[in-house]
Amino acid sequence: MLSTDKKNQLDKVTNFLKKTPSFSLLKFEKTTHGALETLRKQLKKSDAKLMVVKNTILQKAINKLASSKDTSYLKEVQKKTKTLRENTAVLGFGQDWSAGMNVFYSFLKADKTVGFKVGCLDKKMYEETDLIRIAQLPGRGELIGKMLGGMQSPTTHFIHALKFNMQKLVYVLNAKAKQTN
Repeated sequence: MLSTDKKNQLDKVTNFLKKTPSFSLLKFEKTTHGALETLRKQLKKSDAKLMVVKNTILQKAINKLASSKDTSYLKEVQKKTKTLRENTAVLGFGQDWSAGMNVFYSFLKADKTVGFKVGCLDKKMYEETDLIRIAQLPGRGELIGKMLGGMQSPTTHFIHALKFNMQKLVYVLNAKAKQTN
């Protein structure tokens, strides 16, 4: 028989996973409570949430969701969660999951006691190594800025090349006018 506390936790985890289709399961061993709270504050700025869960409750929540048609993409994650051993936390991302991934990756570089287990981004499952590579990528806004800068750069150089000879002629004429005066 399930206790009411465990049933409430199961419902909480199930609703959390249902609301956030992009999430990652994290491992943390010997991580201090203060470090986790610091991570939570940093993640909150990027619209991401961190929830520490028991492995058995997480397995039951994923099993429940994987059987549903709406969240059938969790069947691959379900296979990976059958053998969870270490402490587990669920990192749920907002609309822009790249911002949350970047925040967690910067924390991961500073604190080696945390890491990825498995993740689901845009309803597709990724392993630990793939998640680390994805987390190293620049964010969407930064990529758009680089693309716009790259598109603007040739135009700017072309306009400068067209104006260069005219400016040089003006400088030569001004210098000649000063010499005659």
